[in-house]
Amino acid sequence: MVGRINQESATHIRTFIETGGEVLTIGSSTRLAYMLNLPVKDALVERTASGEERPLPGEKYYIPGSLLRVSVDTTASIAWGSPASVDVMFDESPVFKLDADAGSKGVRTIAWFDTPTPLRSGWAWGQQYLNGGAAIVEARIGQGSLYLFGPEILFRAQPHGTFRLFFNSLLDPSRSPAPLTP
Repeated sequence: MVGRINQESATHIRTFIETGGEVLTIGSSTRLAYMLNLPVKDALVERTASGEERPLPGEKYYIPGSLLRVSVDTTASIAWGSPASVDVMFDESPVFKLDADAGSKGVRTIAWFDTPTPLRSGWAWGQQYLNGGAAIVEARIGQGSLYLFGPEILFRAQPHGTFRLFFNSLLDPSRSPAPLTP
């Protein structure tokens, strides 16, 4: 919510990750994935008559401040101790679609929408567009990791369902810590 990341900053962040750093992005800061040219796309788009993609218009899709259910890959190290599904705070949050070659590039889905009706509380216009979309993505870049948390996983009382994903990503045991240099 403070400042904007430009391409020069993104280049430095990529270097940090490649050398063993870990970056967590939540909500709109997940745009960093596009700046790093990761094999992810916005899942909430439609094709126009001319074949171009554009964001879904408000007449078709709008989900402000609602609780939605996502499925979780419990084999992922950041999902240690998590149930197979959790409720997340969703406030016009980003949703991702991974390219077909994402797995070979070290990018995988950690949590996703597996139903056309994930609404648990609140309201959701066009919630069916979420079905199959990735809510949380992990990207291994060099020796480090980038986590894309589309939903607001730290919003008020909601972290009860998602705090494991956040803290486990900070303490990911599958990686050895990067040595600190002065």
